[in-house]
Amino acid sequence: MSINSAMLAGVSGLLANSSGLAAISDNIANVNTVGYKRSSANFSSMVTSQSKNGSYSAGGVSAKTHQFISQQGLSQATTSNLDLSISGAGFFVTTEKPEGLSPTDTRSFTRAGSFTLDNLGYLQNDAGLYLQGWLADPVTGMITTDPSDLSRLSSINVGTVGGTAEKTTRAGINANLRSEQTVSAAANAKVTKTAVPETPAATPAVDYAVSYSPTGTGNQYSVSISRAGTVVSTGTATYDPTTGALTGYVPTGATAPVTTLTSGGQTVNLSDLGMTTKADAVAAGAYDPATNSMSDYALDPTKGVKPDFEIQVPVSDSKGGQRTITLSLIKGPGPNEWYAELRAKPGDLDNNANGLISSGKITFTNDGKLASTGGLFGTTNPTSISIGASDPLATGTGPRWADGLGIDSQDIQIDLANAAGGLTQFNSQSVVQSVNTNGTAFGNLTNIEIDDKGYVSAIFDNGVTRRIAQVAIATFSNPDGLKAVNGNAYRVTNESGNYSLKAPGDGGAGSIAPSTLEASTVDLSTEFTGLITTQRAYSACSKIITTADQMLEELLSIKR
Repeated sequence: MSINSAMLAGVSGLLANSSGLAAISDNIANVNTVGYKRSSANFSSMVTSQSKNGSYSAGGVSAKTHQFISQQGLSQATTSNLDLSISGAGFFVTTEKPEGLSPTDTRSFTRAGSFTLDNLGYLQNDAGLYLQGWLADPVTGMITTDPSDLSRLSSINVGTVGGTAEKTTRAGINANLRSEQTVSAAANAKVTKTAVPETPAATPAVDYAVSYSPTGTGNQYSVSISRAGTVVSTGTATYDPTTGALTGYVPTGATAPVTTLTSGGQTVNLSDLGMTTKADAVAAGAYDPATNSMSDYALDPTKGVKPDFEIQVPVSDSKGGQRTITLSLIKGPGPNEWYAELRAKPGDLDNNANGLISSGKITFTNDGKLASTGGLFGTTNPTSISIGASDPLATGTGPRWADGLGIDSQDIQIDLANAAGGLTQFNSQSVVQSVNTNGTAFGNLTNIEIDDKGYVSAIFDNGVTRRIAQVAIATFSNPDGLKAVNGNAYRVTNESGNYSLKAPGDGGAGSIAPSTLEASTVDLSTEFTGLITTQRAYSACSKIITTADQMLEELLSIKR
């Protein structure tokens, strides 16, 4: 009967508008909810089966609620660096518990990024959901993303980040060495031999003088031999490091060592010149990085050779301990040459009491620049020193940190080319303008920052920044098909399609906007207008029911 269908249509209208009122009520109630997506009740007519010329029967109306999940809300700036919003597509991946996650544990997706730290240091939003991301490898610091495996994600925890230190790997020296520095006596030790026997014998016997200048290599000297004040031979003498015996004297221009010298028809034995052992050179105080060094002087001022100038290079070890590498120098006999040693503080090395690391000769050009392109000891690349790790069981002759320090190995590049000016030799006082090194002492955690790529970084008071995780973004082919759950979050449905995990800003995923929150998409003016129209529609539907009731009452009165 048409009157009954009209009454039922009115009832369906009441139900549909009740749903519309519920959606509007939810919208208004969540106008200040972070990341909330407004809902709307969409009405559709229902038609009953009827013939073309027959009486009309009302079908009524049905309501289906639709949530505009893909709609982007406005970004609002905040003062917390843990507040996050997504600029673009995607959702934060969250879980209801921070630890002990398994593949069967429910994952929720949300745009509500008002995160704070819980009592264990995990990032948790106001709904109690824990933020998920890819954690950095604790050894390499690398972050590996996975687009499909939720089990690769972990709750991001910043409470476990302790202090940190970084060892020094590079040092830049900017200094000048005085070009008119007096030549060190140890760089040109002179030994006089009186009445040296010759063949044939000279009458009267002639005096010889032997000058020992270091080459920068241990147990090796550049030798100049003079007879009666005239230089008769120059060359290189090399001595055995253990016995001190001469292993060979090679005159300049010769290819093989000799044991005698002939000049002007006179022949003299090297043994008569005292050259067959290192004793004369040592007694004369000749500099030798192996046996009479500047490092020896640092260990015991009564021994070794006092440096003409020193440059201190502060170094941080693998534990953040402060060490010092010293560049010690003495002026050589040539106008543009110096002898140098790189040494650690005496006692800091396990197998070298005086701390010597490396040694050699530095030469400069006539315009005061390093003859080599920024390297010490004639190298063309910046000098690199290597110090082995503390190890009581280690063997070998290379420098190694003392066992008591318990620190890791260290390679340090001494850079003289890229420093401002580098190492020069001008006619000015010897002075250090600057020494720049990387590496830091131990530092405590002071702040946590998250950038637009989702990298969560720990900031320490020693200036070190360390990435600890990257926030994951989940995207869907149909985000409006997600199912809403408590906490302003969503779950996967057949309509939404499966998720795809991406790094922020990659593959269509939105980027992270730190210190901002996404506002609700509710517009109060629209909602209040809808509230009025829904109220009027509801009243009209109720009028249908009362009118149909009156008509039925008239029908029943016919029988009377």
